[in-house]
Amino acid sequence: MILIRFLADAVTRHRFLTALAMALATALAIWGHLYVPPPPSEADPDAPANSGSRLRVATSDGEGIASDCFLVVETDDLFNPASVAALRHVVGKVESQPYIDSVMWIDTIPVLNVFGLREPLLPPNDASAERFEAARERLMHHPLVIGQLLSDDGRTLLMPIKFDWLRVKSDEDCSEALLQAARDAAASSPDTPLKIRLTGRVPLYIAYQDAFDKNHRKFQIISYSLVLGLALLLFRGIRAVMVVAAAPALGIIWTLGLLNWMDELSNPLTSVVVPVLLTMVGLTDGVHLMVHIRRARADGMTPQEATRSAVLRVGLACALTSLTTAIGFASLLVAQSEFVRGFGRGCAIGVVVTFFAVVTTIPVACSSWLGNNIHKGHERDLVGHGLQRFGWLIEMVLRRSKLVSAIAVISTLIFAIGAAQLRPDDRMQDSQPTGSEAYQALAHCDKALGGIEFVRVRVEWSESAFPKPEEILTAIESCERILSDEPSLRHPLSILNILASFPGDESVTNRLAFLELLPTGTRAAYLDTESRVAEITVRIQDLGIAHYEPVFQRVEQRLTELQSRYPGFTMALVGDPVRRGRNLYRIVTDLASSLGTAAITIFFVMTLAYRSLRIGLITLVPNLFPLVVTACMMVLFGHPLEIASVCAFTVCLGIAVDDTIHFLTQYRSEVDRHGDVELAIRDAFHGVGSAMIITTFILITGFGTVLTSDLPGQRYFAAMAVSTIAGALVGDLIFLPALLATFSRERRAGAVDT
Repeated sequence: MILIRFLADAVTRHRFLTALAMALATALAIWGHLYVPPPPSEADPDAPANSGSRLRVATSDGEGIASDCFLVVETDDLFNPASVAALRHVVGKVESQPYIDSVMWIDTIPVLNVFGLREPLLPPNDASAERFEAARERLMHHPLVIGQLLSDDGRTLLMPIKFDWLRVKSDEDCSEALLQAARDAAASSPDTPLKIRLTGRVPLYIAYQDAFDKNHRKFQIISYSLVLGLALLLFRGIRAVMVVAAAPALGIIWTLGLLNWMDELSNPLTSVVVPVLLTMVGLTDGVHLMVHIRRARADGMTPQEATRSAVLRVGLACALTSLTTAIGFASLLVAQSEFVRGFGRGCAIGVVVTFFAVVTTIPVACSSWLGNNIHKGHERDLVGHGLQRFGWLIEMVLRRSKLVSAIAVISTLIFAIGAAQLRPDDRMQDSQPTGSEAYQALAHCDKALGGIEFVRVRVEWSESAFPKPEEILTAIESCERILSDEPSLRHPLSILNILASFPGDESVTNRLAFLELLPTGTRAAYLDTESRVAEITVRIQDLGIAHYEPVFQRVEQRLTELQSRYPGFTMALVGDPVRRGRNLYRIVTDLASSLGTAAITIFFVMTLAYRSLRIGLITLVPNLFPLVVTACMMVLFGHPLEIASVCAFTVCLGIAVDDTIHFLTQYRSEVDRHGDVELAIRDAFHGVGSAMIITTFILITGFGTVLTSDLPGQRYFAAMAVSTIAGALVGDLIFLPALLATFSRERRAGAVDT
C-alpha cells in the first residue's frame, strides 16, 4: 500500500520528475533495441526444431540420408527412355546451380557386382526396352533404392539435396529458385510429364517462417484497427483510447529493449508471446484505471484528484495482478529446460515492467492537460449503460447464489476430469501453413515412402569383446527384426540389406567378403569395424510424438533385453526425431506442471493479499473454470497439448486472475465501507463489470481475427485465448459473486474472514 501511495503522489504532484524518469527509461529501452547481442556459442538443444534461426535449422545435421531438402518427383512411368532422359536433364539443371553441393538419386547410387565392376542402375537414354525392363527388376528389389529413393509402386522418386551454404545468397535459393529451376528443366520435355515439389527441413521452415511473418504483419494491422474501432465505440472518446493504448505499447518497448540487452529475445517463444501477453495485461489494467478516472472526472473531480483517486483505488489491484502473473511465470524457473526457464524469465520481467508503464503513463497523461476532457463521452458509455439494464443478472445470481455456486463447483470439476485427458504432442502439420506445398510434398512422402525423417539404432561393441564378424551381423539382424515388428517404423536399412543385394544363395553372414566391394563411404555409414559401430536406419512419418513415444519406448525396452544376449554390445535408439520428441515432451510437461505450480502459488498470494483462506479458496473456481473449459474443447476437437496451447493457458490464466483481483478488490473496498456482502457484490458488479466487459470484448476481437490465419498453430492459440477469456468473464461476473454471497462471512465494516 505504501508503494501505491508513493506512485499516486509521484504521478500527480511530481509529474515532471515522473515524466523525466519515463523518458530516461524509454531512452534506455531504445538503446537496448539497438544493442546487438553476441551470437550464442551453440544452439539450445531444447528449443523446438522450427524455432531457431534459418541458418541454424538449415545447417543442422540430418539423419539417415544426410540432406538439406528433398526434391520429390512423381512420374507415371519411370522405366522408359523419355522419362530417364527428362530426369537426368532435371538433375543436371539442379546440379548446375551454384548453391548446390550435391544431388543424390538413383543414378548416383554406387553399384558393384561380385567382380567389383561398376554397373549403372539405370541404362543409357538410348538403351533398348529390354534393358529398361531389366533395370525395373533390379531397382524394385534394390535395398538402397526401394523405399529409400523410390516408392514401392515406382511412381515417386526422392532426391536428397545438400546445399553449398557459402554460396547461398537468400532463402529463395533454398526454396522457390531451386524448385523453379527443376520445373523449368522438366518443362523442356513436355511429352514426359513430371510433377516436381520440394520438401525437407529447410523448405518447411522457410514456408513456416514466411507465413508467420506475413500473418504477423497482417493480423497486427487488422487486430489493432478493429481493437481501436471497438475501443472508440465503447469509450466514446479518442483521448481515452489513445492514453489506454499508449500504456501497454510503452510497456512493450521498455520490456523488449531490456530483454534484448539481456539476450533473452534469442528465445523464440519469448519474442512471440511477450508482446501478446503484455498487450493483454497492460490493456486490462489500463482499462480499469481509465474507467475509474473517467467516472471520477464526471463526478466533478479535477484531473489530479481523479488520477490520484484511481491509483489509490485501482493501483493495488493492478499491483496484485502483476505480482500474481509474474509469480506464475517465475514458477517456470524450476523447469528442467533452459528454453522454458528463459521464457518464464522474459514474461515475468515484462509483466513487472508493464505494471510500471501502466501506473505512470495513464496517470501522468490524465493528470495533465490531456485529462481535461478525458471524461467526454462517458455519459454515452454503451457498456456502462448496458450493464445497468442487466442488473437483473446480478440479482438472479444473489437470489440463487447457492445453486449457482453448486453449478460453478460441479461444472469446474467435470471439466477438470475431461481436461485430464489432454496429452502432449507435436506434429509438423500443426506448424505449417494450410496448403503449404512443402508440407503437401511431405505428406505425399509419408504415404509413398514412409516419411522423410529417420531414427537409428546404434550398435556398438567394446574392444575387449572380440566379437566375430558373424556375431556382429547376427546382432544387427536381431535389432533390425525389432524395428520390423513396429508397423509405424518403415523400411529398415542396414549393412545386411546391402549385402543381400549381391547375387547368390548364401546366407548373409557368409557374404562378408562382399564388404570390400562396397565404396568406403557406403560401408562406413552402416558398419565401421575400426570404430566398432554399426547403424540401422528406419523411416518415420509425421504422426506426432504422442504416437511415436510409446513406439520408441517399446523398441528401447526390447533393445535393453537384447543386450543381455550380446555381452560387450550396447544398442541404443538415437536420432533427431527421438531427441526432439523427448525435448518437446519435456518442454510441454514443464510448462504444464509450471502452470499448476502457478495456480497454487497464485492461490497462496491471493490468500495472503486478502488475509483470508476463504477468499483464496473461493478464487480457485473462477480462475480454473475458463482453463478447464478450454482444455475440454481441445479434447473434444482432438487438439493435443503442445507448446502453443500451454502458452495460451499460461497467458490467459493471468487475464482470468486479473479480472478476479479487480472484482475482489472492489468488493472488499465496498464491504469495508458499508459492511453488507450483497450490497458490496452489487456495487462491485457495477463498479468494475463494465471495465471487465470492455477488456473482454477488445481482447476477443483482437484474437478473433487470428482465427482466419493459415497457420494451424496460430488458429489454435487464438481459439484457446477467445475461449479462455470468455470463460473468465463468466467465472468472474457470475460464479465469483455467487461464491462470495454463499461462502463469505463478512457482515460488518472492517470484518475479516477467517
